Amino acid sequence: MNKDITVMIFGAGINQLELIRAAREMNIKSVVVDPATNPPGKPFADYFYRVEAGDYDTTRALALKHNIKGIVTGQMEKPMRLMARLAKELGFIFHSSEVVERSLDKWTMKQSFIGSDVPCAKGILIKPEEELTSRVFSSFSFPVIIKPRDSFSSRGVYKINSLSELNSKTDETRSFSSAGDIIVEEFLNGREFSVESVTWQGQTTIIQFTEKFITPYPRTVEIGHLQPANLQETEREQIKKVVVSGINALGIDNSASHAEVMLTSAGVKVIEIGARLGGDFISSYLTRSSTGVNMDKAVVSVALGLPPDLQSSRNCFSYIRYLELPVGRTVRKILPLDNLRKLPGVVFVWVFVKPSDKMLPIVHSALRPACILVKADSREDVIAIADRYINELKKLIITN
Repeated sequence: MNKDITVMIFGAGINQLELIRAAREMNIKSVVVDPATNPPGKPFADYFYRVEAGDYDTTRALALKHNIKGIVTGQMEKPMRLMARLAKELGFIFHSSEVVERSLDKWTMKQSFIGSDVPCAKGILIKPEEELTSRVFSSFSFPVIIKPRDSFSSRGVYKINSLSELNSKTDETRSFSSAGDIIVEEFLNGREFSVESVTWQGQTTIIQFTEKFITPYPRTVEIGHLQPANLQETEREQIKKVVVSGINALGIDNSASHAEVMLTSAGVKVIEIGARLGGDFISSYLTRSSTGVNMDKAVVSVALGLPPDLQSSRNCFSYIRYLELPVGRTVRKILPLDNLRKLPGVVFVWVFVKPSDKMLPIVHSALRPACILVKADSREDVIAIADRYINELKKLIITN
């Protein structure tokens, strides 16, 4: 591809590394913006600028300065409103502001699903001034799920078994909502999965089905993702049908998407759909390891108006495990990871904590201390080596 083509990439954190590298591998220049001074992706950018989140004028000026041809982000949700505005003004391929709101506002998303007959959990919206009484829940019973109207990474999301328990968690959940609005949903009992997709010119391609593992309730933090999910072909088709209908209901087009669904005794129910790549290294390392599809390159292509390469080239198993450490312990030392990274089947290892950090309860994704991602030829093998290597990783983080 012509090296004169330049894209603007929003975000240079660890989750964006492969996206920045993808542009370089495609012989495309990257202008990368991030609020941090020295984020992990900075060395891989052709041009890096520290730009405060929400600074539209500076972002627009940089886009014009470098004559960029497209804008893209990976799993980042925070810059999406700015990106929609920039796309509308300068003519880039991106979601409209309406699509962005439907994907970021969980209540608006639910109303879009209901309006298009997409099966989803029943729910009610609770405003800050509303009193939580048993009358509010006349349409469904406990247990329920409580979540902020607009947040991410499982912040403030809990399974609740009683009204008193609900009242005890309300303030925390509201603290993660920009206006203090919370959603109370019926609890869906079943198996939870995510679905990684790319929609190009109105046609959605399902790239992979991901099996999800979470912390014990009442928390719902993701601590593992395995591909491909253990599903029968009929179940895959049922999930695909519901996910595509959900994508259409939100108006997602020319974009990747990350759908979370529950397979219940009453059928498939959509939990949420993000109009972006999946986080937790799912779209970057996990999906590429199991299918060979480079979703980061795909979204760069889409942003430039080019057809993405979504052809699977392998059929392997991949698994990312997040480490849990004893609450209250303090990180004293982190030993070198080099030998662990060289072990057969290891794709990616990362430690998020640093010396002097104290281990807190994992109430949301940002509090997970480390992870390791592995691949193998069978489900049994990938689970076995992940179990073995996560213990090796634990030994390298010395606590007291």
